[in-house]
Amino acid sequence: ADKGIQTSEDHRFYGISAALDKSITSEAGKDLVIQYSVKHEQKLDCGGAYIKLLPGGKKFDADSFGGDTPYAVMFGPDICGSSNKKTHVILHSFNKDENLEIKKNVNTETDDLTHLYTLVIRPDNTLEVFIDNKSVRAGKLEDEFEFLVPKEIKDPDAKKPDDWVDDKKIPDPDDKKPDGFDDIPK
Repeated sequence: ADKGIQTSEDHRFYGISAALDKSITSEAGKDLVIQYSVKHEQKLDCGGAYIKLLPGGKKFDADSFGGDTPYAVMFGPDICGSSNKKTHVILHSFNKDENLEIKKNVNTETDDLTHLYTLVIRPDNTLEVFIDNKSVRAGKLEDEFEFLVPKEIKDPDAKKPDDWVDDKKIPDPDDKKPDGFDDIPK
């Protein structure tokens, strides 16, 4: 029952797809686990080996599937050049209607060995990423992604009053010593 894809040419797009038997949301209270292995058999210059889970409720059309097709989760390694080597962890925010990438970079393996990639999203709103069964990132979703709108929004019309003073210390003109202060011996 295992399925895989072996690519034969560089700089080409390849893909396979399959419908899920159940909706992800129908498994409330259970971990969502995405796990698969990747082996780059040739020196990879630029390419990704990631999985995209599409949102439910829409009929999937494999012929029109492409980079702009909306997805709920994108996970897996991506290598392009010598400086861009990471494991994508991207979740779709339905509040913002945009894809949000994990804040901190998750490294990826770049050799020609087989590596096991695992993403676990738990019902307590935490996630953990494993590469070869070793945890490489874990945290709360709210800390790892920019799901929430900022608690304070800067007012573009806010400005200092005309008589604003930027000095750190300002003498108080009403300041005076208490009665009898000078009578106390040092």
